[in-house]
Order: sequence, then C-alpha cells, then structure tokens
Amino acid sequence: MATIAHAFTEQNSNQTSTGAYADITGASIASSNFTVGKKYLVLITAQIALSASDDDGGLRVAHGGTAFVDSESQYECTLGVNNRETYKWFTVWTAVSGEAITLQAARTAGTTATVNIDQIAMFTMNLSDDLVENTDWFFAEDVIDLAITTTFQDGAIVTFTPGTVSQDWLVMTEARIKNTNTTNRLRTCINRSGEATSSLPETSCQRPGTTTTGTMYVCDRVFNLGTASNTFKERSASITSNAHTRYYSAIFILNLNKFRNHANAYTEADQALSATDYATQLQTISITPDIISDVLIGGWWGFDCGNSPRDAEFRIQVDNVDQPAGQTTDNYQFEFSSDLDDEEHMTLITMLNLSAAAHTIDLDASTNSVSATPAGQYSSLWAFTMELPAAGGGLSIPVAMKHYRDMRV
Repeated sequence: MATIAHAFTEQNSNQTSTGAYADITGASIASSNFTVGKKYLVLITAQIALSASDDDGGLRVAHGGTAFVDSESQYECTLGVNNRETYKWFTVWTAVSGEAITLQAARTAGTTATVNIDQIAMFTMNLSDDLVENTDWFFAEDVIDLAITTTFQDGAIVTFTPGTVSQDWLVMTEARIKNTNTTNRLRTCINRSGEATSSLPETSCQRPGTTTTGTMYVCDRVFNLGTASNTFKERSASITSNAHTRYYSAIFILNLNKFRNHANAYTEADQALSATDYATQLQTISITPDIISDVLIGGWWGFDCGNSPRDAEFRIQVDNVDQPAGQTTDNYQFEFSSDLDDEEHMTLITMLNLSAAAHTIDLDASTNSVSATPAGQYSSLWAFTMELPAAGGGLSIPVAMKHYRDMRV
C-alpha cells in the first residue's frame, strides 16, 4: 500500500502577538517536507481573539517569509473581548527550494490589544505524484476585486463530469471580503448547478466593524455525485442594499474515493443548541482504516445565533476524546453575532494516527443562552486516510473550468 506524501503540524498552546506580522511559534511546516516543482494543497485553520475592544488583529500564511497576499484575514474586537473567531485558508502551491510554510499574526490596528491565537492546524499534501489535476482534484481562483450587490455574483468556478457514479467529492470555498459598513450583512455560499442545484451551505453576517484588507469566509461540504456535468461556484452577495467588496475567491474540489478509507456526513436542517457546554451533537461519523493510518478530519457548521449578541462553543472529539486536545478545558467562546440574522461559520481541521478499527468522530456545540432558539445548521464532518487504495479510485473527466489566476504570492 502507498501513503500519499503529506505533512501536519499543530500548535495547541495559546500564542500571542502585539506587533507587526511575524511567524507564530510552533506554526510551520519545514521546507524538507516539499519537493521543488511539485504542487501541494495547503490547508490551515486557527482560532483568534483580541484582548481589547476596537483593536484589530490579523492572520496570514507565508512561504519562505513572503506572504500569500490573499491569505490575510483581519478581525475586529467590538463585541466580546477575548471571544474567538475561526480562520481557515487553503491554496494550491508549487513548492520552491528552501521555502517553509508558516502562519503569521499581527495587531493590525489599535495600540492596546493582545492578539491570541490557539488551536492552529497546518496540513499540506502532495497533489502531483498520486493524484491527477483536473481529474482527481480541481482548484480555481478569482482575484478580481468586485463590488458586491444584492444579487449573488460568481467568484471562482469549476465545472467537471465525474467518470464514476456515486463518489464523494469534498468542496471547499473561500472568499475574502472587506465589509464597507456595519449595517448590511454579507453572504457567501457554495453554489451547485448541472446534475442538481443548491446554494447551501452558506455563511452570512453583519460585521461589527470595518477592516482594511478584508476577512475570510469559508464553506465546506461533501457531495455525492453522479456522472453528469456539475458546476460548483463560490458566490457572494450583500443583503438589503449594495455594499462590501470581494477581493478574492477560491474553490478546491477533491475526490475522497481516491483514498483508501473515508467517511462524511452533512445535515442541512437547524438543530437547536443546548446551553450546557458541548451538549448538542451536531454531527457524527464512523471511519475504520484498513491499516494504521494518519487521518485528516474536517468540521464545519453554521451558527444561526437567533439573537445578538450570542456566544457559541464547539469541539471535535474522536472516540469521546478531544481532538485536538484541550478544547473542552479551554472552553473558548465564539461570538460573531452583531445581528440577529447572522449565520456565522465555525470550522477546524485536525489529524491523528488511527488504528485499524472503528473510530467515532463527533462535532459537538452549545450556546450561552437558548432564548430565541439559536441553532447549528449545515453541519458537515468529513475524514479520510492518507493511505491510497490497493487499486486506483474512479476517474473523472473534466469538461470545462473557469480558472482565474494571477502571479501574486
């Protein structure tokens, strides 16, 4: 059996920043993990908070000390001091000699806040050697600045026709949007057309302040596809009236059947959240690796706050043990809501080595108050081993792909 080349690191001790962008201790993947000229999926999540009101903090990813321009995401603290927000960013990167991948943090506005960063997970996977671009995986970007209107507008787009029926495809979208006011909600979603139509999951929020470079908004979902043409898009809109600017949009699609074992589940309906910490199980899956294997796990859900302001908590557990460790003890409060109609994303990835036995993975959540019935929605949980199957997975045949790219790093 073959293991796909990959690397993973995590930093589960809270790190701080009070100055300009700099590498975070323990948040790097060394250059020795990359082969020059090969393409890699880079996937990173983290949790960020600020200690003082009205200051801003930011996260971004760098290669060899040079920032990926479109990875920067800024967060303002105008509601809950020390409440966390989730950061997620992905790209496909062609490795350069001597360049490591690092996560950087900064205080980007104000003079008093400490930026706190915890539960950092960094994953890279070689896409060149065992998978086929535009067959097993797809990546597209749109780097054109766009003034958002009340009508959904296309960002990155991928169109393809799978060659094998009933396979599972992970679809991830991201949009970096600058909110130009604090009165109009912004919205981004995964849009599907062709074989079937949908515009969920989505994330929607009215930001409590404005940022300079924008904030990253992401969506995840696994789709089981037939052998008809499918088009997936990141789409963005402004609610009530035209506002906000989308600076960047991207989409990544991966055939999970190319891996030896995988599992996934998605629940669209609202699930009422308990006020008891982590008492609501939003999603659960079971995976049984054929052999001992590293397993990448991803969780995503939308927090329908129901009222404002509102806090939430969430965690992932494997066999009823926190993964990553420390989530239950930390009991971080995630507060995004500045509007009672907010539907904010919460997400993380993690990896651990699992034995050749059945393992249960749970996504748990809760809220600080059940008044107005806050809910979890679009709950997604997926996992796949880093082992490749004995025989290759099914092929998919690309039909067309809209693929905006430029040479920015």
